[in-house]
Amino acid sequence: MQGALTVSVSYEDATSQLEAARASREAHDWDALALAIPPWTPNSDESRQHIAEWEDGIHFLTGCLEAVLRVGALDASAGKVATAVAHLFAEAAKSEDAREPIAEAGAIPLLLDLLGKAAPSFGSANNDASPEKRAQAIQALRALANLCYDHDDNRERVLETPQGIPHLVVGLGSSNIEVVITTCGALTNISMDNEPVQTAILDLRVLPVLMDIIKKTIEIPLDHGATISAATPAIRVISNLSECERGVHELLATNSLAVLLQLLRYKHDVILRASVSADRFAGAVEVLDALTTVLEAIGENDAIQRAIVSNNLLEHLLDFVDHRPQAKPLDVDEDDLLTYLEVRKAVSRTATLVTMNDANMLDITQKGATIERFKQWTLNGTGGTDVVEEDEIRMSGALAIGNLARSDSTCIALVQKHGVAPALLDLLQLEIQRAKEPNVEGKGIIKVVHAVIGALKNLSLAAANREMLGSLGVIAKVAEVLEVQAVKPVHYMSIGILKNLCAGSQAVEANVYRLIAGQEPPQDGSLATWPAPANGFKTPLSKVVSLMWTATGDNDTGTRNEGGRLIVNLVRACHRGRATQLMRTIVDAQGIVLLIQIVTGALLTRPRTTPMDAQTGAETSEEEHHVHFDALPVEGQVFPMVQNEGIIALVLVTDAIPESVAIITRYHASLIPTMVKILSSGIRPVADGEEPPHVYADEVKANVCTLLRALVGSDDAFKDRLDQASLKSTLQTLRQSTTSSPTSPTLQQVSQSSPTSTTSTTSATSTTSPTNNSNNNNNSAPFSTVATPMELSRTGTKSARKLGLQGPSQRELSRAFAEPGSNEHVMEGVPLRDAVAGLLLLL
Repeated sequence: MQGALTVSVSYEDATSQLEAARASREAHDWDALALAIPPWTPNSDESRQHIAEWEDGIHFLTGCLEAVLRVGALDASAGKVATAVAHLFAEAAKSEDAREPIAEAGAIPLLLDLLGKAAPSFGSANNDASPEKRAQAIQALRALANLCYDHDDNRERVLETPQGIPHLVVGLGSSNIEVVITTCGALTNISMDNEPVQTAILDLRVLPVLMDIIKKTIEIPLDHGATISAATPAIRVISNLSECERGVHELLATNSLAVLLQLLRYKHDVILRASVSADRFAGAVEVLDALTTVLEAIGENDAIQRAIVSNNLLEHLLDFVDHRPQAKPLDVDEDDLLTYLEVRKAVSRTATLVTMNDANMLDITQKGATIERFKQWTLNGTGGTDVVEEDEIRMSGALAIGNLARSDSTCIALVQKHGVAPALLDLLQLEIQRAKEPNVEGKGIIKVVHAVIGALKNLSLAAANREMLGSLGVIAKVAEVLEVQAVKPVHYMSIGILKNLCAGSQAVEANVYRLIAGQEPPQDGSLATWPAPANGFKTPLSKVVSLMWTATGDNDTGTRNEGGRLIVNLVRACHRGRATQLMRTIVDAQGIVLLIQIVTGALLTRPRTTPMDAQTGAETSEEEHHVHFDALPVEGQVFPMVQNEGIIALVLVTDAIPESVAIITRYHASLIPTMVKILSSGIRPVADGEEPPHVYADEVKANVCTLLRALVGSDDAFKDRLDQASLKSTLQTLRQSTTSSPTSPTLQQVSQSSPTSTTSTTSATSTTSPTNNSNNNNNSAPFSTVATPMELSRTGTKSARKLGLQGPSQRELSRAFAEPGSNEHVMEGVPLRDAVAGLLLLL
């Protein structure tokens, strides 16, 4: 029976005919039933809804199927009844409302039984089943497929039926393509998102059978139509089976992964033929569309990623992306062409997934030709009219490079051996120019820029790369990103790059100067002798500060804290290098405001059009400095580690520029409550039901005392405000409860210490600006950190799916600005008790 029959009787007529049909069933008059049932078959949404509501009719039809199956071997007449019922159920189950009533009536076990009676003749010596058996099997399979479409309960019913799954898979061995295709469709619907069903199918060793179907597609010349039509359904079953770990394991164990990638190459070769017909192009694209869905899904699996590289299969993916039809094939449907372009993007994303594997990271970076191909991807479409079309390919190239940049050794190889930075910077410049254009769709641009910035951030974490990256112009081009509102989600990571490039030993002094002065440093001299920039000259530093004035939303928490940490690195470098003229530039550029912000958590607001007013010393109202003039740290807006870095930087600023005290103390409304909160943490009882506040380390409290001493000693009005805040009683209690452990280091130790990991300790004892995990060969550092090459604090591996259009989440920020760990590096310095005593003397 082929196709849906036209309903020749109305729903009411069918109901009225039911009694006569029941009599025929009781009499086993199969011929009469075979004539009565087909006209009831629905062929419209309305008639399917009638069937769904026809409870008596559904139970009658189920009874008919049960009656003919009870007979045993189906003769021709009984077989027609079974086929008619199965066909009716298949058509009715196209409606979601009909699936449950049909299943509740007990149809699923009966359909599986019908399938079991037809299945034994598949692939038998008499050259497969008879046409009648094939019709029974096909309609039973269709009914089961439709009943299980988006219906978990019916999938469970199939699984729970004895011999249900074995009856289903037998059709894969048929020599009849229609039976094979229909079997694949049923298996696809039944195994969708259902691991127990997937496992039951795999237990029957179905995967090798499916792979044989695919191999025929490759082996039979001229893309024989019948064979080709079975490939796509088979791939869809494989896609479902590979959702579970067992399926992935069997793909690897049976060499099926290689077959899938061979099929990818073969079908791509069909498309690349100059003389390809529209039909063959469409057929190849259909297979590739299904195939890339499988490859992209299993590409998330670590073992699959490793197998692609270790078995030399990556070339299949790279070649697919690198080769396109020279011209649009004649008469090819536009939809097919668009599908091909989407398939090519999916292949590029799969290649990107391969670079996420740790072992692959090491292997691929040793292959210069592969890196060159990724670099070329970043340039795709940049010189022609297909710049938008190639967005995702450029993104994949940048993602692949970023994923490979997850250890110092690979970062150094990528920058210094393979020269990836210029390609990334060219891509960044292209996308930023596009982002500035009016009426441009920004979603694709943001993803590409996100990928590029992520790669540059990873590369900048290797200390050995920073000098070279700075000399290549990374600072100026990344700073330009900060001025483009359209790419706001990447501002946080962009500032992180600038922060990294200015972290570490004297080797980064040139970068510090580039960021502060916005120009290349003189060939001779050092930070101490290099001239400050002229007033009014736009610099990367001024761009950072300008961004901070607008970064006032809750989603800008990361940007504000990273901006403050960048200023910390600049302050430390200038203090270490005795570059007073550049420290003054930081102060004049409102760098102090950024430090106050990360210490207090208060959102500091002033008109962006007059950002330099503070340097004049003119008195302004408190409201100009604070969203809430009495603002205390807001939950989720401040991070104790970052607060400590800001406090230390303020100490260094007051030491280098004494007049900066007057600027700092203007922010007393939020600064004093913050200092009091830090000093009183851990020494005041917590009321019942009250959540215990964060307890700051003694090292942080010692740094607070050092800062307050500098401020009190130069500003009597600030001293009076501290008296009003009852700080003295807090300090007395703190002194009584504190042991004399070494905590607060000297200023020289502070400015000379080296950055540590973002995930390792950062306290007043280390006084560092944590930016990387790499070893820093800085002999002046009071302690050294331990490098862990495979677990660096990079932005992590990224797939296209993971590229968000928003900034960092709160969880990501909490991880980036983590609390100090237990392995603290302690330097000899001023004990907290002594720091408290020194401050009390001034009060």
